[in-house]
Parts: sequence; structure tokens; C-alpha cells
Amino acid sequence: MSASIPFLIQQKVQAIASSAAAHHATTTNAAGEIIDVAAHSLADLTKTAYNAQAIFALCSWPFSLKLLWAPIVDACFSKRFGRRKTWVVPIQLIAGALMIGGSDYVESELGLDNAAMLAGSSSSSGAEAAASSMNVQGVTFFFFTLYFLMATQDIAVDGWALTMLSKKNRGKGPICNSIGQNIGYFLSYVGFLALNDADSSENLWRPLLGLPSKPGVGLVSLGGFVKFMGSFMVIITVLVGLFKKEVDMSIEGGDCCTISCGTDVKSNNNDMETLLPKKNQVDDEDDDDEDAEIDAYEIGIMETYHRLWSVVKLPAVQSLIMILLTYRLPCALSDNVKFLKAVEFGLSKQTTALLSPTIVLPLGIMVPIIATKIFHGHPLKQFMWAYKFRVTFVALIDVLMLLAVRTFLAGNLILGGVGMSRAIFWGLLIASTALQATVHSMQFNAQMTFFAHRVDPAIGGSYMTLLNTFANLESPHLCCFVI
Repeated sequence: MSASIPFLIQQKVQAIASSAAAHHATTTNAAGEIIDVAAHSLADLTKTAYNAQAIFALCSWPFSLKLLWAPIVDACFSKRFGRRKTWVVPIQLIAGALMIGGSDYVESELGLDNAAMLAGSSSSSGAEAAASSMNVQGVTFFFFTLYFLMATQDIAVDGWALTMLSKKNRGKGPICNSIGQNIGYFLSYVGFLALNDADSSENLWRPLLGLPSKPGVGLVSLGGFVKFMGSFMVIITVLVGLFKKEVDMSIEGGDCCTISCGTDVKSNNNDMETLLPKKNQVDDEDDDDEDAEIDAYEIGIMETYHRLWSVVKLPAVQSLIMILLTYRLPCALSDNVKFLKAVEFGLSKQTTALLSPTIVLPLGIMVPIIATKIFHGHPLKQFMWAYKFRVTFVALIDVLMLLAVRTFLAGNLILGGVGMSRAIFWGLLIASTALQATVHSMQFNAQMTFFAHRVDPAIGGSYMTLLNTFANLESPHLCCFVI
């Protein structure tokens, strides 16, 4: 859901810029002065837009900091309710209630109603009112809270996945993760933009659903969509809480929250080899994982922190951390700014809504399955193949796509006649979208598969969180810096 906010901010700023330019054009007689004022206004508004994007990018920081409270999630739970359900169910209920109660707040803080009114307004006061109504800090705080809740839920889900699947099926967990994330991304981002776009709603959705015409108004508002998704989350969470059972663990008593360092535990914190799977353990029985998982609450919170610190000191893990913190640098601009610049050049929500369900969603589902069959359980080989392709050919296609969008949407010919220019425009736009979706899905699937096969089940949720934290740590900082 938060992925659509930068898009909405960019579109609102574009509407404000158009309104301001139209006002100056109708009230100023000196042609040279009109151009200077309009250009200055557009430059200021563009700077405002990217500043707003950089501020909003801060809301994803909880996913980079969740390691700080991951051991608490691993060690504290109620056996009566379920080790992972103790955290998943109440957190999702709180998040759903927050979305339902805060849906109108998000829409009002972004001032989307004022932005919609700019289309028929030519006064500078209307543009100024729309600009002043955009409170990005408030929206950032709202989504920061949601991200904090979802980061905590993610810790519990990562640990649950390790015990829900047997060792031989553990490699399929990342495939389910990747497919699920792509479907969720499609519904909450692409689905929302398609239903929120006024032109698509008027020309497609309302006639298709037999609804009365409402020109200039989207079928779904941001507030309504947030409220619906919050209600959906609450319903699903209640069903999980009532009908999903966890594996019963032989824990005496009903609750567990151990703080001690676990001196009586068989595992030794100073033994580095216990933190990584041994080669001769590959063919162990599936039940070994469940037994090892029981050890997580026995070692206690402090011992879990000690083990994580011991993991960080491993040379192989330190090398992995350096790779995770730097590998996105060559493609940071393409990942964070490409589509924002395309919107700045005039790309519409209708175009984005058309491309994503036909390209991004099918690739997001098929690529992990096909890649797993091609690379036969070699995640590093899969990751490196996609990475080399991402920083070379994909980057070149992205640059050509932006040049084509800027030229074609400005009314100029790219090459040859109108038909050839249109074919080049759509071809590069589709290629850029498809290639980015392909390499991103391949890298994410390879990364999650690699992590899942190398975690210590004794601290499964915290270990996965450690690796995922460093994998996520670079993204918000790069996004803020680049924008």
C-alpha cells in the first residue's frame, strides 16, 4: 500500500504545477516573464516532490532495525495460544484496526481532495492551498507505525516458516514468499492505482460494473482502500487465530519468557560451529528441526543476543553483510527514481495500471518457479546471473526508456514516423518493466533460499531477521540519499 504514496505525491505536485502555470499564463502579459515564472515554479515544486519522497522513505526503517527486538519475539510467547500466533494475531489485529481508524487521516494529510479540485481551478490560491494541505510528515508517521507492526510480525512469520515446512521442503518457502509478496504488491499497489485512476474508472470499471458515471472521480479513494484492506486483515487474522494450529511443543506451563543466559543449555555460545549447519547434518531426519526449534525459548533472550553477536563475528557472515550493504549501489537510481521521473515526464496512472497486471504479476509468480528448476537449488549462481544482467543490460534499457518517455510524451518523434515512435515507446516501456520485475524476483528468491538453508533453527526467527535486516538496511538509506 505504501508503494502507491510516492506515486500519488508525484501526481499531486504535477497537478499543482499545471495549475500554477495556467494561472501565470492568464494573468501575465509579458511572454518572457511567463516562461521564467512557470519554470521557477516547476523547479520549486519538483524539489518539493522529491523532498517529500525522501521523507516518506523513512517509514520503512523498522524493517532495518527489527533485529533489536527479534530475540524478544523468539523467546516470549504463550504456549496455550501458539508460539508464533502469540505475536502474529494481536499485531495484525492492531495493524488492521489502525488502518480502519486512520484511513481518513491518511487521505486528509495528503490533501488528495484539494489536488483533484485543481483540474478546474486556475487561481494561485487554489494551488497554494493544495500545496499547504500536503502533510508528508503525518503520513510518514502513520506508515512508520504500520511498518513497525509488520516488521515485528515478519520476525514471527520467518520463524514459523522454518518449523511449518520440513527440511526437504524448506527451499520452497522462499518461492511461496516471493509469490505471496508479488500478489500482495499487485493488489495493494497496482490494483489501487487502477481503481483510483479517474479515466480508467470512468471508461472501464464503471461501465463494466454497471455503475453510474462520475467523471473526474476514481472508483476507489485512498481512504476507502486503506479501510477495506484493514478490514480484510482483521477478518483473515481472526480466521488464523481460530483455525490454524501450531505444532504442540512439550513446554511445561502455559507461558514462556526467558531472560537468563541459558547456562544449562546444551548449545555453547562460544562454539562457532553450532551456529551454522554442518555438512554431515544435511541428511538428518525432519524431526531434528522441530527438536532444535524447542531450544529457542530455553536459551533465553540474553543468550539469543549473544548468539546473534557470535554469528555477526563469523568471517563468512561479515563478508555476506558487506555484500548485502553494497550490492544495490550500482542500480540505486534505476530502482528508486526511474518511475518517478517517468511520471514527471507525463506517464499516467492508467499506463502503469495497464502494464503491471499484464507483466509484473505474471512474472512475479512464474519467475521464482522457473528459476528454481533452471538453477536446481544453486541460489548463489541464480543471484549472480540476475545481478550481472541487472547492472548492465537492464540499466541501459531503463535509460533508453526514460529518454523515449520524455520525447514521445512531449509530442516529438523518437525515430521515423508516428507509428515507429509509438512502437519504440511501448516496446522500451514494456521491456524496462518486464526486465526489472524478472531480475528483482530472481534475486529475491535466491536470497531468501540461501538464507533459509543456512539459519540455526535454535534461533530461527532471530537468525532470519539478522540476515534480512542487513538485506533491508541499505534500501531506505539509498532511497533517501538518491531521491
